[in-house]
This record gives sequence, structure tokens and C-alpha cells, in this order.
Amino acid sequence: MKRKFILLFFLIIILQNGVVYAVDLNIPEPSFYFYVYDEANLLDKSAEDYIIKVNEELYRKTGAQIVVATLNSLNNEDINLVALKIFEKWQIGSKEYDNGLLMLVAPNEREIRIEVGYGLEGPLPDGKVGSIIENTILPYFREDNYQEGIISGFNAIIKEVEEEYGIQINKRDINEDLYYLDRYEESSNLFEGPGRIIYILGIIAFLFIDFKFFNGFLTYSILLRGGRFRGSSSGSRRGNRGGGGRSGGGGARGRW
Repeated sequence: MKRKFILLFFLIIILQNGVVYAVDLNIPEPSFYFYVYDEANLLDKSAEDYIIKVNEELYRKTGAQIVVATLNSLNNEDINLVALKIFEKWQIGSKEYDNGLLMLVAPNEREIRIEVGYGLEGPLPDGKVGSIIENTILPYFREDNYQEGIISGFNAIIKEVEEEYGIQINKRDINEDLYYLDRYEESSNLFEGPGRIIYILGIIAFLFIDFKFFNGFLTYSILLRGGRFRGSSSGSRRGNRGGGGRSGGGGARGRW
């Protein structure tokens, strides 16, 4: 009994410290245009306008939101936690489908985190997000070309979302120069060659475990949820703000 009491005591202390830690994080308010928060001043006006206008069309057609945020400093905080708290506070993505994504860049610490909402974990699993970071964003960041890296990654992400929903955003009409800034097609793909074999084996292992121990519950849930996403649309919005979405904790981080 005494041992259980001691364990409970330490658990309470840990939880309390975690709550204080989360509360003490200095999470900014979203910008007026919502889709871009450029505290580190990495983007010019044309890049900001491009991200905003692409997002406005994307939201009208799907309810999805792809937000780009840059911070001067993480203030010694973990970028994963900061990204999660920003996502939660700004409520990125629609409330119904949780189809938001946050690209958080901290140039001072030379770190990036892409946080993915529940509803986009299908088209953007952790492995694919990590591949986008490594192959389309970091090559630019390592040359201190932050705007090019952000737009290249943004375009790669938008492409995956377009394929998921079966839509096309008129990115070329918005800004033709930025539309072509995309290294995703030229980079090595995680799902080609040996990566494809590992991916297939992973799916087989998932299906085996799911149907053996959970009677296929996880598989059916994914299929049903995926069916709800396609063809969804949202009405007009009054201003740019979060739609009430939540993060699924998925995504990836990178350093350069």
C-alpha cells in the first residue's frame, strides 16, 4: 500500500510539472491572414500571398488548411511540443475532419517540424512527411534559401492533399514562379525501390495484427474515415482563422 502511494505521489508531481510546462509556453496568436505567421521574416510578400491564396482555395474546396509559421526562437523549448501547442491553439483544419497541417520553422535553432492533423495522416504519413522535409525543404535550408525551401515543401504537401481529395488548385495562376519551385519530383522517393518493399511489408504486418487481434477495426475505421474526406467542401468563411481542427500527433522534424 505504501509503495502504491509513493508511485501515485510521483505521478501527480510529474503530471503537475507537465501542465505547468505546457502553460508556460509562449504560444503566439495567429496572424490576421492566419495561413502565414512569419516572425522570423523568412518570406517576402509574394510568397506570403501565394500561401494565403492557395489555402483559401483549398479550404473552400476541402476544409483543409496548410499553415506556415516561423519563429525567431524556440526559447529552449522542444519544437515538437511548440508545434503541437500552436496547432491546438490555432485549431488548424476543419472541426469535422481535423484536416490541418502546420509547418513550423525555427531558423535560429535550425529546426523544422511538420505537424499533421488526424484527417491528413492517410495521404501524409510520418515517413512521407520526413521524405518531404529531407528532399524538398532541407536542400534549400542548407544553402540559407529559406523562402525557396518553405515554398518547395508547401507545394509538395499541397500536391499530396490535392491527390487525396481529387481536386486541383490553380497554383500556376496565383504565382507561376512559385508554382514551379518544387524539388519533390526530382528527389528520391521513400516508396520506390527498397522503400516500396518495406512499405508493403509494413502494410501486411499492420493488416495481420489488426485482423488477428482487433477483428479489422482499425482498417475499417481508416477506410470509413477516408471515404468521408473525399468530396467534402466547406462554405464561405468570414476571415481567415482556424476551423477547429486537432492534431493527430503525426508528422516529422528535421535539422540542418
